[in-house]
Amino acid sequence: MKNFVKGLVISVLSLAVGYVAISLPFRLFDTLDSAMMQKVFIGELVIYLAIGLLFLALQQKKKEQQAKMQQRHSERRKKIARVQTEWYDLAA
Repeated sequence: MKNFVKGLVISVLSLAVGYVAISLPFRLFDTLDSAMMQKVFIGELVIYLAIGLLFLALQQKKKEQQAKMQQRHSERRKKIARVQTEWYDLAA
């Protein structure tokens, strides 16, 4: 039941946001002149570019963190193997 309500709320919100996103440009065509529409279009492109760059930066940071964690795990495995061999050599 909880998942159903959650899915319903997400669906309704996405429909509302989609409607606003689609209807906004048509309303702007009626109220703005061509120079202002060009400024709005350029502003929209700048916003999309900024969002894209932010997404790429976050993806790059995530990849770097994963590589760092893999390196740390690899070094840890090597250290454990080295300590085990030293203990075996010491015990022998």
